[in-house]
This record gives sequence, C-alpha cells and structure tokens, in this order.
Amino acid sequence: MTTQTNQQKESQEVITDKAREIWLAGLGIFSTIEEEGTRLFNKFVEKGKELEDRGAKLQEKAKAKVESIGAVDDITKFLEEKVNQAFQTLGVSSHSEVKELTEKVDQLTKTVEALAKKLDEKSK
Repeated sequence: MTTQTNQQKESQEVITDKAREIWLAGLGIFSTIEEEGTRLFNKFVEKGKELEDRGAKLQEKAKAKVESIGAVDDITKFLEEKVNQAFQTLGVSSHSEVKELTEKVDQLTKTVEALAKKLDEKSK
C-alpha cells in the first residue's frame, strides 16, 4: 500500500503543479493583454487623431474648391453679360437669339412642307 499511496501523492503533486502552471499562465496572459491592450488602445487613439486631422484638411480643401467654383461662376456670368452687351451694341445677334430664330425657321419649313403636300394632293 505504500507504493500506491506514494503514487497517489506524486500524482496529486503533478496535478497541483500543473494546476499552478495553468493559473500562472492565465495570470501572464491577463497581464500581457492588459499591457498590450493599453499600448494598442493608445496606438489606435493616435491613428484616430491622424485620420481626424487628415479629414479636417480634406474638408477645408473641398470647401475652398467649392468657394472658388462659386467665384468662377460669378466671373463667367459677368463675362457673358459683358459679351452680350458688346454684341447688342454692335448689332450682333446673341447665341440664344440665333437659336430661337433657327427653331422658328425649322417650324416654318415644316409648315410650308405640309402645305405643299396638301396642295400637291389636291392638284391630283
């Protein structure tokens, strides 16, 4: 019985040692996660700040572009008005006037063609 009791005692010691190693490994994991987690958290915060700064810069660039486009539109309208005034002074028709006259001529052409067709049918 002594051998069996010694074997049981050795088995209990092995189990106790393994249980302690598992416990220590768990503590080590917890400590590592805590340290690394804090380090990673701080790293993520810094990355977030960088992205926020880049986003703010992009937003400012976009805002400046939109404002410059608005200025370009104002300049374009001003130039169009001045060119139209010059054309009127010289007696030159504007693009819109020429377009309107072209549409009227097209409509008159269709009307004349329709009348010519009716006259042609009546003469037969």
